[in-house]
Amino acid sequence: MKKFFRLLLVSTTMTMATAIAAPAWAQAAPAEDTPAESAEGAQDDVVVTGSRIGRPDLSLSSPVAVISATEIQLRQPSSIEQVLRQLPGSSAGIGQQVNNGQGGVASFNLRGLGTNRNLVLLNNRRVVPSTLGNVVDLNIIPVALLERVDTLTGGAVTSYGADAVAGLVNFVTRQNFEGIDVSANYGVTERGDGQNYRIDLTTGANFAEGRGNVVLGLSYTNVRPVLQGDRDIGLVSRQSTCTAAQNAATGGCAAARVGGEQGSQTAVPASLFLPLPTTGPFAAGAAFNPATGTITPGFSNFNFNPLNLFQTPLDRWSIYAASRYEFIPNVEFYTEGTFSRSRVRQELAPTGTFTNPFQIPLNNQFLTPTQRTQLCEFAGRTDCPTAIAAGTEITAIVARRFTETGPRVAVFETNLFQITAGLRGKLTDTLKWDVFVQYGEANRRNTSTGTALFERVQQGLRNCPTGSAAGCVPINIFGAEGTLSPAALAFVGVPTNTFINTTFADVQGVVNGDLGFALPWTNKPIAVALGAEYRRYSGGQFGDLPSSTPGAILGSGGAFASINGSYFSGEVFGELNAPIISDRPFFNELTVEAGFRYADYSNSGGNWTYKFGGNYSPIRQVKFRGTYTRAVRAPNIGELFAPVTTGLNNLAVDPCQAALGTANATTAAICTAQLAAVGQPASRLGSIPAPIAGQVNVTTGGNPFARPEVATTYTVGLVVQPGSFFGNLSVSVDWYQIDITGAITAPTVGDVLNGCFGQTNPTAPNCLLIRRNPLTGGLSGDPASTQGIILQSSNLGRLQNRGVDFGATYSRRFGAVNLNWQFQGNYTDRSRFQSNPASFIRECVGFYSVSCDPVLPQWTWNLRTTASVDAFDFSLLWRHISGTSYEPRTGPTPTTPPPAGTVGSFGSTAPTSIVGAYRTIPAYNYLDFAAGVQASKNFRITFVIDNLLGLNPPDVGNTIGTTAFNSGNTFPSTYDAIGRRFTVSGRVTF
Repeated sequence: MKKFFRLLLVSTTMTMATAIAAPAWAQAAPAEDTPAESAEGAQDDVVVTGSRIGRPDLSLSSPVAVISATEIQLRQPSSIEQVLRQLPGSSAGIGQQVNNGQGGVASFNLRGLGTNRNLVLLNNRRVVPSTLGNVVDLNIIPVALLERVDTLTGGAVTSYGADAVAGLVNFVTRQNFEGIDVSANYGVTERGDGQNYRIDLTTGANFAEGRGNVVLGLSYTNVRPVLQGDRDIGLVSRQSTCTAAQNAATGGCAAARVGGEQGSQTAVPASLFLPLPTTGPFAAGAAFNPATGTITPGFSNFNFNPLNLFQTPLDRWSIYAASRYEFIPNVEFYTEGTFSRSRVRQELAPTGTFTNPFQIPLNNQFLTPTQRTQLCEFAGRTDCPTAIAAGTEITAIVARRFTETGPRVAVFETNLFQITAGLRGKLTDTLKWDVFVQYGEANRRNTSTGTALFERVQQGLRNCPTGSAAGCVPINIFGAEGTLSPAALAFVGVPTNTFINTTFADVQGVVNGDLGFALPWTNKPIAVALGAEYRRYSGGQFGDLPSSTPGAILGSGGAFASINGSYFSGEVFGELNAPIISDRPFFNELTVEAGFRYADYSNSGGNWTYKFGGNYSPIRQVKFRGTYTRAVRAPNIGELFAPVTTGLNNLAVDPCQAALGTANATTAAICTAQLAAVGQPASRLGSIPAPIAGQVNVTTGGNPFARPEVATTYTVGLVVQPGSFFGNLSVSVDWYQIDITGAITAPTVGDVLNGCFGQTNPTAPNCLLIRRNPLTGGLSGDPASTQGIILQSSNLGRLQNRGVDFGATYSRRFGAVNLNWQFQGNYTDRSRFQSNPASFIRECVGFYSVSCDPVLPQWTWNLRTTASVDAFDFSLLWRHISGTSYEPRTGPTPTTPPPAGTVGSFGSTAPTSIVGAYRTIPAYNYLDFAAGVQASKNFRITFVIDNLLGLNPPDVGNTIGTTAFNSGNTFPSTYDAIGRRFTVSGRVTF
């Protein structure tokens, strides 16, 4: 923070110094007609998304979808991520609706190809990422200062470099602002919770007779939480697969309407996973019964849903400042700086011992005599009286939930700053130059409380032997709720911290504009851009001792390993826009464009990207356009250097659990081989536990040998502006296809499980990627010993996305009423993923599952209808999400995935096992209403109702998708889980 203000002070001082020394004969900028409006800058700079040629009349062949400032004001978002998430053709990224998997950032996922494959720009320049995966935190974007938001698919990589293989989003702020703009909004749900408010102040002024301008924007945002337990759908955690009773009922699983209750077996009273007999009533699990002082058959269950969040809290301060000054004719110095401090809070159910193995003395003071004997016999000992008297230790997995501590809370605090300084001017009347430098840092700290340390729980279970940590207190994990004493909780619960730091530096120079001549068949000159760039990213992460020690923090997954890495690139680029013919019969306009970029990366060598495109208008009212782009994306720091760690992902059914492991000879052979690999006997078959809370361990990590991935993008479009009788109607249709080969990806949980259990060889490559718990044989457990499913990244993947974007605008006046329609729609035809050449090509359009998540519907559209009458306006937004269904199985048989290289779908859980009501989600049509009144020349009031009809989200259970996006029995990032919301805002300008 100190560094930011020091840099901002230097840049401001330089601007003011040049202002004082400027010659008096420099030309003034045009006068502004009204306060609080924008005017053109001294150099007539135009932000043209998708091109380095800043010419106002530039006609590009790449389609650009625009979200205007008016649309943003009609939404009144607390973060721009909320608007982008509803953009047709995109998938949900991480935002306020993600709790478990939050990470403290808000991201955008254009075309569903991953948040690391769409580039985020601010005024056509890059922004420092907040993660090691080059993901920009959208929480830092100054919403009140936005003039528009542009999204583009195709042709962006040659202009801006890697990371734009799926496209880009460019946030364009108001330039040369003069006046004062103050706005505030307040929102609340119809239940009276989830309050949010945002206060923005923007002020700007021209100086030196219009040759300079300074803009300052301040913003504060606060968002309150919404608990899943405060909504009917989130009250109880439900499984997405049918129970035995539902399968046996009339109509079977297909007739089931609601999933059975499935919380976590880490519960109160505690569940017992080990030791257990391999046969008899205890083989499938047991639990401590405080009422009888015995261990009884069957696991306990804990409903974790109510304490999780549908809306994560956010507290954000941000500052944005920009200045420009023409200190000599046609040469301008400019700066731009931003600082943001945000706090995002994640809340999870209370911690516990989960499935970690502990050494427990048989004479533990909190065990009853009966329980001591039972544990001793379960462990296979024949000398139980002697062993109990001697305090012999056994290895036991006692899954006890620490409900006395309250929820686990993770607070992500991010401090980010970025500053840009540059010079720009004119070489000739038609050519301009621009040289700038950028530097930014993002520092994120995660402080976790409500957790417990494995070693301290172990010391408490051993009755605090010599050498225990100071303050050790014996701990009772065998009793009813309330038996964990405050002293014991204070001893085992220690706040922990992790840190992620990223830095970004960029030096760039570009010459662009008209060459001053045109081809013989047109009067429009040829335009070019030539430039060079040096860009450097660095970053690292580290944690305190517990965080960086595998298994030290109960329930936290793998260790937060320390890493540090960097890479840089030297790049040159060029762009050509050449009008060929204009204003001729059948050739109203014919323009071709081309671009190239050569990038030499320190970690992966040199590579070329290029594009070709063109526009053809036979008549003024019709334009055809198209582009072809070859893009290359180099691996980022996370993909290269991320350490191998074990975390969690959702899985409803383990193919080896309970009786499934002995269902047939092939499955039994595969399960037996996996048990043998971790030292478990074949007799364990039939008693392997199901995934705990519907979650399994997954092990992921970077790949230092990763190479750049190559993307090929095609777009073909038509724009029609008929004019005449149709007034200002404009219609656009654009087809696109994105193919990514050598993609840096990891297989999904379904890819590995289906690839293993869909064939007969226990030593097949996919089977070797399944590493079971060496004590229970399951896929859940201590991350220090249970890797679960290995999802290592490589360059073996392939991605493809294809679809059509639709757009239309029309306005017409009917007497005193002015009507305006704006339509944005998308049809996604393909969304395919192949993890490696030996797997099938998974098609996910319109499907949801652990492998197809977040949801990517086939049809989505937004239609905004606005009616204005005098000082009043009324607006209705119709958001459509087409129906979706659970991923089917299109293989040769219900248990055999499609052949390698063929297109198909194969849900990791058989669709016939899914609760009938959860197999499809109908189409959703949300209506959002907004009304505004210009109460005076300088004061406007806006009232917004989101989800006007109060639609409830679809109920699909808690184990049908991935952990981050399938939560609270629904998909809260795609469907509104909070309900009707009211927002009121006021804005004063002068």
